[in-house]
Amino acid sequence: MMKIAKIRNGLAAGLLAVSALTGAATAQDFSAVYVMSDNLGDMGFNDNAKTGFDRAEADGANVRLLQASPSDPQLWRQNLEAVSNSGEWSVIFTGPNMHDNLAAVAPQHPDQKYVFFDDQLDLPNVLSVKYAQNEGSYLAGVLAAIAATDKATFPLSSGEAKIAVVAGMDLPVIQDFILGFKQGASTVAPNIDVQVIFIGNFNDAQKAYDLTKTAIENGANVVYNVAGPAGLGILKGAADSGKYAIGVDSDQNGLHPHNVLASMLKQIGNSIYDSIGQIRANKAEFGKLQIYGLANEGVGLAYNDKLVPAAVKAKVDEAKAKVVSGELKVDTAFK
Repeated sequence: MMKIAKIRNGLAAGLLAVSALTGAATAQDFSAVYVMSDNLGDMGFNDNAKTGFDRAEADGANVRLLQASPSDPQLWRQNLEAVSNSGEWSVIFTGPNMHDNLAAVAPQHPDQKYVFFDDQLDLPNVLSVKYAQNEGSYLAGVLAAIAATDKATFPLSSGEAKIAVVAGMDLPVIQDFILGFKQGASTVAPNIDVQVIFIGNFNDAQKAYDLTKTAIENGANVVYNVAGPAGLGILKGAADSGKYAIGVDSDQNGLHPHNVLASMLKQIGNSIYDSIGQIRANKAEFGKLQIYGLANEGVGLAYNDKLVPAAVKAKVDEAKAKVVSGELKVDTAFK
């Protein structure tokens, strides 16, 4: 079996300046720091987030990212405490895996502003940002079911209504992906077989590869990647098996252009850039939750135009219109 290339480059944990300050921008103007529980280079969630900080920096903000090993939660907490104690940052961003840390640290710094994305924390100095990944996954499910059952258009499929989700961990946010995906697929093929397989983490690309191969051996024609950095193994497993995959978070279509049908985008970078703009304009509603879904382009599908013809896109777009209009309500793991 081909070995999975390493996902990370072993960057040392600690403060990483995205780039030097430009022009007359100073920390006194506006500064934003992202306290991470992971590293860049995942070609998905974290790299998508970075695009938002890059755009803010281009506007003159002072931006830095604190990377950390995903296996060192003590450092995540230390980094969050360090930037909170410094008093140097206009806003501190953090995201997945940081709920308990932020819940402990934010109340100790009531004058410090925080943005917590892909999760929610009800504190007066925290702006929470979540994404309707169930809605984007609904579209992914529609596409997956079409591709699985239409062998004439998608020749790598057997024509059987069999697809799979390979996911990182059994968490509410991941269940939100799964519910939407299943619902979308069932609108195309009511009795479709949807395998759901959990890796147990978001970093083991080799295990993700192996589980993807297993799903395909069990008949899956399309595999949906819901596994963060480990998901690169899913995409490779599908490609090596001669089947289709759907990427996640960022546009992953180019990684295996003969096999990745589309990518379900969570526009994390856009939400980060938007929230920075709101804070700079004193319009951010701290203590509240913002949701980015299909209606405000917070999630969506990026198609691989070489694999998905216009007629199929039109069918998926019809499904999108029903969700945006409110005609169809997508199932969610959150009540």
